[in-house]
Amino acid sequence: MIRRVVLALLVVAALAACRSAVPPAAEPSGATGANSTNDRKGVEAQQARDPRAEVGALLDAAQDAVVAGELEEFHDCEAAIFQALHQSPEIASQYTDGRAYLADVLDELTRLAEQVEDGDVGEEPPPEPEPVPEERVAEVQQKARAAHFDLPVVINQEVTSLIDFYTGRYRERFIAALQRGAPYLPYIREELRKANLPEDLAYLPLVESAFNTRARSRAKAQGMWQFMAGTAKLYGLRCDGLVDERNDPYLATQAAVRHLSDLYSTFDSWELALAAYNSGAGKVQRAVQRAHGDRDFWTVRRYLRRETRNYVPALWAVVVATKSPEAYGLPQIEENPVCIARVPVEGALDLDVLAERGRLDAEMLAEINPALTRRLTSAWGSYQLAVPCGREEQVAEVIASIPPNERVRRFLHVVKAGDTPSAIARRYGSTVEAIMAANGIRNPRALRIGQTLVVPRGPADRPARAGVRSAPAGEKVAIAMPDRYVVRRGDTLYSIARRFGTSTEEIQRRNGLQDTTIRPGNSSTIWVDCRL
Repeated sequence: MIRRVVLALLVVAALAACRSAVPPAAEPSGATGANSTNDRKGVEAQQARDPRAEVGALLDAAQDAVVAGELEEFHDCEAAIFQALHQSPEIASQYTDGRAYLADVLDELTRLAEQVEDGDVGEEPPPEPEPVPEERVAEVQQKARAAHFDLPVVINQEVTSLIDFYTGRYRERFIAALQRGAPYLPYIREELRKANLPEDLAYLPLVESAFNTRARSRAKAQGMWQFMAGTAKLYGLRCDGLVDERNDPYLATQAAVRHLSDLYSTFDSWELALAAYNSGAGKVQRAVQRAHGDRDFWTVRRYLRRETRNYVPALWAVVVATKSPEAYGLPQIEENPVCIARVPVEGALDLDVLAERGRLDAEMLAEINPALTRRLTSAWGSYQLAVPCGREEQVAEVIASIPPNERVRRFLHVVKAGDTPSAIARRYGSTVEAIMAANGIRNPRALRIGQTLVVPRGPADRPARAGVRSAPAGEKVAIAMPDRYVVRRGDTLYSIARRFGTSTEEIQRRNGLQDTTIRPGNSSTIWVDCRL
């Protein structure tokens, strides 16, 4: 809220106004002379301008900036949008849906801002369709006559343009997406069939994620079906720091089928239901209201944001092209379903430990269990682990044979106020080095409250070092680490002690230091003592 108010107050002083995106109607009349005719033309131009069209064009440009990763350009567009709203108070007062429209614009800007700050572009949305000759549309319609569709596919200029996109400059990525989806398409069709839904919906993940089970959008939608966390939980998918079932293509497919069924029940139109799957039911309902109750998608389409208005034409284009591959020079891709079974796992289990004990391929286990984002099952409750068909009994026996204290080599720790890497290392019998390496942390002071860390269990994760003696179970031993630390610019004895999970006094004792003075570039080194 504060962010919106500040932007609204500062917008008049914005230095840049997303120049490349402003439509002709948004530009000044260009008449500043004394000529009365020019003045009159300027007034007429001002009266004729459509503020909603201007804002829509600027939102499109902001979306383009986000996709291109241009942060400065996005902020220029954002400022220009607030300026257009500031100069057009009639939007809120003269339109019956003015307040809802303003809310949608602010929501869209917030969503785009989160995307550009997140830094993960994800799968690009379908492009804006380009004009195509009527002859080309007729040619595509002719090619599609032999195909059967169980969705209300329409072949018009927009769909034809996107067919040319998918089979043209996007061709290699399109083929790769179909190959990636080959293991899952039979299962998706089966689930759709059981729910009495059109089987052509099986191609929806190609538009959503290119059949990437771990795809993540800027808006933080996740998995092959691109569920937001709230919607996923509504349909029974678990989403937390350890397990994200949006990544599981089978569980996510079951949830997506139920969600699509509910949306169709709401709109009684597959085109509107699909638009709602992309943007949310509320935005589609408001678009229908702006279209004065008209429920024809091609009429409502102009009131939807760009990604959503091109979403349905993109799916129609994908379905048309995949139903007639020879007509578009696409290869025949053999669908090769993967047979998996499920084995219940109680408590925490490390996939790497299971693979080692059961002589299984660790990467294969991780691949068929993409919901286990840390390759660990939860310490609480049961998890249905995916395993290759025919290996259920073997895997169950291996799991039962692993002693409880050897089932995991790593712990998960949720950072709390006051936590430091050294304190966490001491708590779990690990080292600061191991924690930083396991989590890709460069600055040990950069921990965030609520962040989930992987904590390696200790020496089991690395080769034994010289000078280490064996010790009875439960006894902590001092390990003289032969690793030497060279003092760098900016180091203090305290920062080194924190980094390696020891104390300044211990470093002084082991190095014969009389005080805490250290200098970068010295030939001397700091030997530290870590407790494991």
